[in-house]
Amino acid sequence: MGNRIAFLPPQKRRFNWAGYLIGFALGGFFDGILLHQILQWHHLLSGITRAPFDQARVQLMADGVFQVVMGAVAALGVRKLLQARYVLIERAFDRVLAGDVLIGFGAWHVTDEILAHWLLDLHHVRVDVADPSWWDLLWFLLFGVLFVAAGIALRVRRAPPSVDDQEKPPKPRSTPA
Repeated sequence: MGNRIAFLPPQKRRFNWAGYLIGFALGGFFDGILLHQILQWHHLLSGITRAPFDQARVQLMADGVFQVVMGAVAALGVRKLLQARYVLIERAFDRVLAGDVLIGFGAWHVTDEILAHWLLDLHHVRVDVADPSWWDLLWFLLFGVLFVAAGIALRVRRAPPSVDDQEKPPKPRSTPA
C-alpha cells in the first residue's frame, strides 16, 4: 500500500493527509500542553533573550498563538477526513488512518526539533539544564523517529483477510436420487 500512494485517487490522498494533519496538530498540542504549560520546560520563544521576547507575557502570548495555529491544522485535518470519510468503510483503512496520525505526530516532533531547536534556536526541550542537546536528541528519537516508524509499520502491516477473502469450503454435491 505504501508504494501505491502516488497512484491513489484524490479522495484517498485526501484521507492520508487528514491523518497526517491531525497527527501533526496532536503532536503540537502534546508539546505545547505538556512542555509549555504543565512542565514549563520551555516556551515557544524561550531561546530569544532580548526584549520584548524575554517577558513572560510575550512568551505566553506566543504559546497561545502557537496553539491557535495547531487548532487550525487540526481543523483542516478534520475537514479532509470528512471529505474522504467514505474511505473508512474500506477494509483496513482504520489502521491506515491510525498509522497516518502516528506519522503526523512524529513529523511534528522531527520538524520542531530540526527547525525550532537546531536551526533557529528558538527553544530547546529543556532550557533549565546544563546540556539541552541531550534532551533535544532524546525527544527527537522518542517522539519523532519512533512515532514515524510506528506509523509506517502500522500502515504497511498486512491486514488479516476478511471473511469475504477467505476461501470458502466447497458445497457438498447432492447425489441424484
